[in-house]
Amino acid sequence: MKKRIIVGSLLAGLGGMAPLHAQTTWFNVLGDPHDANVNTIEVDPVPVAVNGELKTMKIRVSRSEQRKSWDGVPYRSYTSTVVFDCAHKSARYVSLDFYMEPAWKGASHKTSTFTPEVKRPMEFRDVTPNPTQRLVRAACRTTVAKK
Repeated sequence: MKKRIIVGSLLAGLGGMAPLHAQTTWFNVLGDPHDANVNTIEVDPVPVAVNGELKTMKIRVSRSEQRKSWDGVPYRSYTSTVVFDCAHKSARYVSLDFYMEPAWKGASHKTSTFTPEVKRPMEFRDVTPNPTQRLVRAACRTTVAKK
């Protein structure tokens, strides 16, 4: 009986730890996520999906100052889903969740989604050094998708 209680407690404890493993581990490409005064770009290194030469990944950006998106949406940071087209060495946003605060704090105040017909290329305007092509090359080397 004592053995069952210990094993049950251990399994319950491990079950409570499962969400920690499910959380995204962001890879820092540029900047510092703890410094709101710098531009920061991070990528989840594990693709969400892989479909031939197309790879879908998560990228998040925190800007050093208030910005406006291509569509006039004010933001300070955003999380995004990006499709990398490895055959054409390009990337485009599929969705963007905008935040008024840096470092993805608070609630998203606007979500934008884009179809393949309404393309929003992944670009990081006014970011030096600009990591766009480096991210495309790195993403196109990955092969394993999240389960």
